[in-house]
Amino acid sequence: MTVSELLNSMKHGGFTCRKVALATDLFLDMIQDKSCTTFLGLAGALIPGGMRKILYKMIENDMVDCIITTGANLSHDLLETSGGSHFHGDNQLKDVKIKELDFSRIFDTFISYESFVKFENLLQKLLDNIPNEPMSTRRFIYEIGRYVTDPNSIVRLAYEREIPIFSPSFADSMLGVQSWLFSQTKPLKIDVLKDHTEFSEIIYNSKKMGAMILGGGVPKHFIMNGSQLHDGLSYAIQVTMDRPEHGGVSGASIKEAVSWGKVTTDAKWIDIMGDVTLVLPLLVTGVLSKL
Repeated sequence: MTVSELLNSMKHGGFTCRKVALATDLFLDMIQDKSCTTFLGLAGALIPGGMRKILYKMIENDMVDCIITTGANLSHDLLETSGGSHFHGDNQLKDVKIKELDFSRIFDTFISYESFVKFENLLQKLLDNIPNEPMSTRRFIYEIGRYVTDPNSIVRLAYEREIPIFSPSFADSMLGVQSWLFSQTKPLKIDVLKDHTEFSEIIYNSKKMGAMILGGGVPKHFIMNGSQLHDGLSYAIQVTMDRPEHGGVSGASIKEAVSWGKVTTDAKWIDIMGDVTLVLPLLVTGVLSKL
């Protein structure tokens, strides 16, 4: 059975099984609607979670027009670019012992101290090429991508394909900390308010808006706020493990966003309560089989 056949059979299941299958068809409709600008929201530790190649395939196959992400995902992409790595370890190992071995743990994924050093050394060299002028995070990430040589880098591919990447909360990441350290001795001018100007231009030039929202967080909120400058999202897929009861944006349903004008009243949308690292490979593989 192929993945496409599996997804077709899952339509006859129930609960999350059926939602994942239907979301594959909805995502295909979204990206094949030439009047729709497709936004991709990336939160959480998706690169350490093994999603780098999947996200690369999405950009490579024109599945997204604009990316909004945390600085963490960009940092981990650049960490692998620098020669660092993420690898599986025993998450039953005591964290005191992990610390003694100079590793950091993200659930079952480990990163060595050496990998962080490689990342920091690479970034400090890349930052030397950044223009000395005020710039949005989109322009900042674009300039970094210009000088990345790793052909497997998401930042590099987005630069080559001219796919804008916004990271409105990038300061809250290794990338943000290293950029701040660089700015203590050399000029670096990043103006996050410029993000709104450049993001709104993309929105105003969009006939329709669609979004694949992975994990919620700041990327989701940034997309949703921007959609209010339009008529709202015409398509929306959300994959999250968070719940709505505490009022946080990561767990808020797509249906709730209708009341804010962030999603049109006749929009096509699906909420999936699930792990992105399980759902996204199925969705992308299913869509690729039909393109």
